[in-house]
Amino acid sequence: LDGDDNLISPPVKTNGVDELRTVLMLSQVKIVDDVSEIESNCDEAYISKKNTLSGCTIGVTKAEGEKCARCWFYDTDVGKHDLPHSDVCQRCNGAIEAWEEAKGEKFVKPVPEEEKEPVA
Repeated sequence: LDGDDNLISPPVKTNGVDELRTVLMLSQVKIVDDVSEIESNCDEAYISKKNTLSGCTIGVTKAEGEKCARCWFYDTDVGKHDLPHSDVCQRCNGAIEAWEEAKGEKFVKPVPEEEKEPVA
């Protein structure tokens, strides 16, 4: 079983266009050798075997991990490292750090406005 978390050693999340998950705009991609792995991990309604030009079997399931507050990709490492912004993934932490360095100021997460009661 090969997954996107094993493409670079040590695993580092990048935004390279050559990464399949980035090109497809998916949180995670796993390439497996045996169709039975897809069948055991995905509901039948989310498996496509027929009419694929490549002859590949494709399965879809909910991504693992937490949702990154910046890019919205799901990542198993969100909040698990001692990073300045614990609610975003490694890649987004790097992007925020680059922005801070370029601007010479600290990123401050905007506080959401309170929802106002509808006027009757």
